[in-house]
Amino acid sequence: MTGQTILVTGVDIDPQYNRTLILLNGLKKLGFDVEVFNFSEFTPANADEIKRLSEKAYFTYVPSFGHKAVSFVKKNSACDVVFDPLISKYMTNVKDYNLYGKISYEALRSKYRDQRSISKADFIIFDTRSHRDYFLEKYRLKKNKTGILYVGANTLDFSNSASHSVKSDTFRVGFLGHFIPLQGVLKILEAAKLLKQKTNIEFTLIGEGFEFKKAVDFANDHKLTNVKFEGKLPYTALDAHINSFDLCLGIFGDTFKSKVVIPNKIFNYASCSKPVLTLDSDAIREIFTHREDIYLCSGDAESISEAILKLKEDLDLREKIGENIGKLVSDNFNEVKTASTLVNLYQNFKEENSV
Repeated sequence: MTGQTILVTGVDIDPQYNRTLILLNGLKKLGFDVEVFNFSEFTPANADEIKRLSEKAYFTYVPSFGHKAVSFVKKNSACDVVFDPLISKYMTNVKDYNLYGKISYEALRSKYRDQRSISKADFIIFDTRSHRDYFLEKYRLKKNKTGILYVGANTLDFSNSASHSVKSDTFRVGFLGHFIPLQGVLKILEAAKLLKQKTNIEFTLIGEGFEFKKAVDFANDHKLTNVKFEGKLPYTALDAHINSFDLCLGIFGDTFKSKVVIPNKIFNYASCSKPVLTLDSDAIREIFTHREDIYLCSGDAESISEAILKLKEDLDLREKIGENIGKLVSDNFNEVKTASTLVNLYQNFKEENSV
């Protein structure tokens, strides 16, 4: 496949988004020529460009969140279209954010966008089996045109670095995210409230987003002096912050989506060989094992706080989890392995459908 082109295209795509960046870096390391064509409008000129670029491509890849572009890309691509939705528009807008009622116009519009995009694509990849099961059931998608591709690790930007570790009597618990419902930031703060008398435990929350103001208000109302909000930081600063934490927090939301995804942050924490505490779910257990390479809890404030105390007191367990999760991810979910899996999934799909 060396020298073969893969066309990456869609409406206002972000090649630096973690999922996309991992795949593109991996494909390049495998020897593929990656051609990125970003567009904003469905014009004849853009249609012609897709036709031209796809004529020499092995396949055309529409990256995460590209739902609205799939139909246009498929209509004009000279080769198969591989779509990586990463999210369900309907699940996100209706079940996760609760923005619309189930029978509202916007809910139906979100559902239509899901349905249309996956029906037009030739091959669809999902980030977990649990997430794929949702699509299979809700949209009657044919399983033989799908594959599982875990998010993977960005080992170029995140790695274990002793130089960033902080020697302190304070146990540093860190969270990195966009404060969206599935992340359950308010659960983390409720746990911090239960632990606020433990003066040697400090929570650091990095990022901003949907529930950020609600989170800050909660911390202020309950006088959580053990919580620091760092706000949105430059991407290049995240690796150092993760490496300074003694324990990293994943997601704890009550939403359906929380139970079917493995978020980017867990792979980034893992790349730094940091112990991770997160919500127990079928999705997370697809690749991780409780107390071996991750620590799982039920997701309520009491179980989060109890797990934090357990991990704080058990250094050997923390070190084992950190070492194991780092090895698991670096060996099996690095950029090259992730990109290789994508290519192999597509090759198998082509072979099975060539008869």
